[in-house]
Amino acid sequence: MDPLLNTTEYALNGLQLRLDTVANNIANVNTPLFRSQKVDFETSLADALRSGKGAPDVAPAINGGDDLVDNAGTSVSLENELTVMTKSSLERQVMVSGFNYKIDLLKSAGGVR
Repeated sequence: MDPLLNTTEYALNGLQLRLDTVANNIANVNTPLFRSQKVDFETSLADALRSGKGAPDVAPAINGGDDLVDNAGTSVSLENELTVMTKSSLERQVMVSGFNYKIDLLKSAGGVR
C-alpha cells in the first residue's frame, strides 16, 4: 500500500476512535464516578514518521483522561470534550479531503474514471 495512504488511514482511524471516545465521555457526563478517557495517536505517528517508517504497527488506543474530578466524582469536562470534538472533526474533514485527493490522483494516473 502507498505509505501516504497507509499513514492517512492510521490518522483517520485515530481521529474516529477519538470522536467515539468523546461521544462516550459526553454521554456519561452525569454518571457518578465516571472517568473521562482520551485517545492520543499523534505521538506514535510522529515517532514512526521520524524513524522513516510509515504508520505505527500498533493501533490507536483509549487511555484515561486527565480532567479533574467534580463533586459527583466524574472527571468529564463538557467544555473540554466539546473542544476536542470540534478540533477532531475539523482534522478528520481535512484528512478525508486529502485522502480523496490522493485517490483521485491515482485514478487519473491509472486512467480510471
